[in-house]
Amino acid sequence: MSLNADILATLPFLRAQANARMTETVRVGTLTTGEFDPITNTYPEVLTLHYSGRGRIKYPSMVVSEKTPVGQVLAVQSVVLSLPVGMAGAVEKDDTVWVDASEVDPDLVGETFRIDGESQKGAVTAARFPVVTI
Repeated sequence: MSLNADILATLPFLRAQANARMTETVRVGTLTTGEFDPITNTYPEVLTLHYSGRGRIKYPSMVVSEKTPVGQVLAVQSVVLSLPVGMAGAVEKDDTVWVDASEVDPDLVGETFRIDGESQKGAVTAARFPVVTI
């Protein structure tokens, strides 16, 4: 069996394992301002939902790097959102991620993130997106 055949044969199992580790319930979408509502005298926010379901928020490292652009000190920490394979096309850069529930960490519930780039491509076990806390 060739290396490619081994990878293709193993991917379904590995993807199932990755999905089993997705312990958060997330929503991914965009918020826009709707039309003026004269009854409430407001411009309501309208959610366009791109994905809703299982996901995983992971801080791959506790290392925080400091950047100093023009007199500001910013702390940057890499955070990754994993979604099931096949969801990468539904999610776009700058989409908002809301964590609605977590089976393993109640402190994640209510957190929001912004998609900061595209997911990995190829023979992957999950669609992994870089995200930043907002």
